[in-house]
Formats: sequence, C-alpha cells, structure tokens
Amino acid sequence: MLPAVRSRLLEMAGRRPLTLAVAVTLLWHLVLFAVEDLLPPLAPGWFPDLGAAVVNVVLAALTLAVIGGLGWWREAALAWRWPDRSWWLLLPLLAEGLLHLVDGLTGSRTALAGAAVTMLAVGVAEESLSRGLVQRLLSPVGPGRAAVGVGVLFGLGHLLSGLWFGRPLDDVAFQVVNTAAFGFCLAAVRWHVGTIWPLAGLHALVNFSSINSPGALPDVVQVLVVVLLVAYGWWLLRLLDRRGGPGLTVGGGAAAPPGPTRPRGRRRPARAATAPPDRP
Repeated sequence: MLPAVRSRLLEMAGRRPLTLAVAVTLLWHLVLFAVEDLLPPLAPGWFPDLGAAVVNVVLAALTLAVIGGLGWWREAALAWRWPDRSWWLLLPLLAEGLLHLVDGLTGSRTALAGAAVTMLAVGVAEESLSRGLVQRLLSPVGPGRAAVGVGVLFGLGHLLSGLWFGRPLDDVAFQVVNTAAFGFCLAAVRWHVGTIWPLAGLHALVNFSSINSPGALPDVVQVLVVVLLVAYGWWLLRLLDRRGGPGLTVGGGAAAPPGPTRPRGRRRPARAATAPPDRP
C-alpha cells in the first residue's frame, strides 16, 4: 500500500471511524458484486459451488491485503492465538451450528464437499472484513459500541446482498435481523478470544449446516436463536467490563486482549455474502 494512502486511511480511522467503517463495508460489497458479475458461470459437476468459492476467496485475499498494508494484522485480530480458556465462550455458537444438523444434511457428497469449501471461504472473507477490519476501525468508540456497529453493518451488508441477488423481501428482512444479531455476538466474542480464526470456522459451520439442512428451523426457534444471540453478546460485553476490557493497541483503540501467540420459500438464516449458485 502506498505510504500516502496508508497515512490518509490511518488519519481517517482515528478521526471518523464510523464513516470509514460504513464506506469500507459498502466498497467491499460493491467489489463483491463486480467480481460476481465479471466471473463466467462456474458450476462444474465436481464442484457445483465453485463460482461462489472463487468470489469469496478473491474478497478474502483483498481484505487481508488491505489489513496487511495498514499494518493492522494483530490489531485486526488476524494473528493466531492458541486456544485458551476464552475459547469455551465459543460453545454457544457451536451449539447453534449443530442445531441445524438435527435433521441431517441434504445433497450428494460432491455437493456437500463443495459447499463446505465455499462456506469456509465465506467465513474467512466475512470475518476478516467484519470482525477484523471493521471492528478495528470502530474500536476507538469502545468495545460495546463497536460490537453494536459491527452487528448493524454486518446485517445491512446482507441487505445489500439480498437485494442485489433478488431474494424475496421477507427472507431478506429476516436475514438482516438474524445476521445483525449473529454479527454482534461474534464481535463480542472476538474481544475475548483475540483472533478471528475460530470465528471463521464457526461462521462456516453455521452457514453450511443451515443452508444444507433438509428444512429450516421452525420460526419460533429462529426467533429464539436471535434473542439468545443478542443476550449472549450483551453478557459477553458485561463480562468484558468486569475483566477490565480488551487490551489497547498502539493506535490507542481497543483491540484483542493480550494473550499467547505461539506455536425458503421457507426462511433460512443463511449468512453467506454470495448466493450459492444454482445446483445442477
């Protein structure tokens, strides 16, 4: 990244974090739509979701490059941290992913394998953006407000995707609420675990299990999941306050806490940024 551009972005991040976070989210989705439109149809029999996987790999690579260019690899929680006691806080999110597997999975082995790779790409792309770059940009406003901002922008990003890909409006409305709650909870967890990588894995699991389940969860269960995600995120932020908050970055904003760094018709709460390609 050019030094002048890097200097300007760092200055804006300190003075207008929310404005820059909104701009980055909007730009990210514009790039997503452009890449999606420019790519030829990619849905071979051996990898039906290849097109969606390529789009998200490109977005992930660009996001990681921007973070690296800004010198925010650690501040944006991209540095790996070995599991510690804070990882127990991931269990409720793991339970959500497993909840969608109660009725099993639908699809051939080839389709499921391709979907797993695609959802992993989606998890890395969206986590590096939302819980990585955007959460770092919003960190000067404080952990609680940053988590709320991350959740709202994550939900609105899925509004853009839903409208662009022509999904039914009722499904889009529910997905916005669902993803906002999910994004808020992930942001709260991120302050504790200090790295986005387990979140990317959980994100991929929830996407994979919900999209490939034979049927959507009952509406009352989906609403309950949203309420529990918000409640759990709020509790995690309260817990963070009692522990003295996350660590401070060299730039003065809140970042990852210090830690070891060693060696439907029916509605479905799908959280992928891109619509899965039509299956053959």
